[in-house]
Amino acid sequence: MSTRPLAPDSLPKYLAEGVPKQDDEGLRALGDWIDDLLEYRHDVGEDDIDADENEAIEAVEESSDGTVVIKKVSCGKDNCKCQRGELHGPYKYVVRRRGDGLQWDYRGPVTD
Repeated sequence: MSTRPLAPDSLPKYLAEGVPKQDDEGLRALGDWIDDLLEYRHDVGEDDIDADENEAIEAVEESSDGTVVIKKVSCGKDNCKCQRGELHGPYKYVVRRRGDGLQWDYRGPVTD
C-alpha cells in the first residue's frame, strides 16, 4: 500500500490542507500553473532590465538560475572617479521576478 506524500515543511498550512482535497484534474492544472509560474520568474528578458542612473549594463545572459546581468555601478561618493563616469565593476547579478518587480541577487565581481 502506498503512503500519501508529506507536504514540505515550508508550505503554508492552508495549502498543505487544501491542495490534497483537489481532484486529479485540479492537481494537474495546479502543477501546470506552477511550472508556468516558475518559468515566468526565471524568464527575465533584456527588455525587462533597466539600468539606474549612473549604471551601465554590460551583458544579459540566460542561465538555469535566472537571468545573469553584468553591470558597472556608481558608489555614490561625491569625490569618487565614478562620479566622472569611471564606473566600478563589472559585477555579476542573477535577476528573477519577485511579485511585480525584479529581485537582484549580487554574485560578486566578474573575474576573467
